[in-house]
Amino acid sequence: MIDAILFDFDGVIRQWDEPDLWTFEADAGVESGTVFATAFAVDLHDPLTTGKLTWSEWRKETERRLVNDHGESIRPIANKFFEFEGRIDSEMVELLERLPPHLPLGLLTNNHDRFEKYLGRVGLEDRFDVVINTHRIGIAKPDSRAYLTATTQLGVTPTRCLFIDDLEVNVAGGEAVGLICHHFQHREGLVHRLKELGIELIDR
Repeated sequence: MIDAILFDFDGVIRQWDEPDLWTFEADAGVESGTVFATAFAVDLHDPLTTGKLTWSEWRKETERRLVNDHGESIRPIANKFFEFEGRIDSEMVELLERLPPHLPLGLLTNNHDRFEKYLGRVGLEDRFDVVINTHRIGIAKPDSRAYLTATTQLGVTPTRCLFIDDLEVNVAGGEAVGLICHHFQHREGLVHRLKELGIELIDR
């Protein structure tokens, strides 16, 4: 029996599939993925998601590394990269609205200090009973303590909580603490998994 559902955010609720995201570098003569690889390097992104760097500090250091490696000409490309905010998946928002109201919903996201304001801007701050931004707790997925913090705040035991994430490493981390996990790839697969667990979406 499922007593609560815990969602990841990026790759589940928010998608990063704007066509320009992977083409603007090539159009400028820079290898595609250059900015992403620098920004999400482990030694730079991990401190962001565990509260050791602010978003502004992360961006500044990313730009410093890029300019050091590629020259000032890459700065406008980096600026464009940081303008992207992703796309809220309207079908997933609709799914959230159709989940049974007796099930508490949580959000566990490896994110940064601007995340809560962003969640409010896109109108999702009230969709979840609990929001765990790892930047605030200093521990990020797949550390077991991140999941246990979330289930504690939801007031459920891990073995009765469904956790949904698009990254296999985070799914494995959830399974290690006893969560019932679903590796998210698309909405249809999640709906099928919910039905398997006896959770039917409500008609609106």
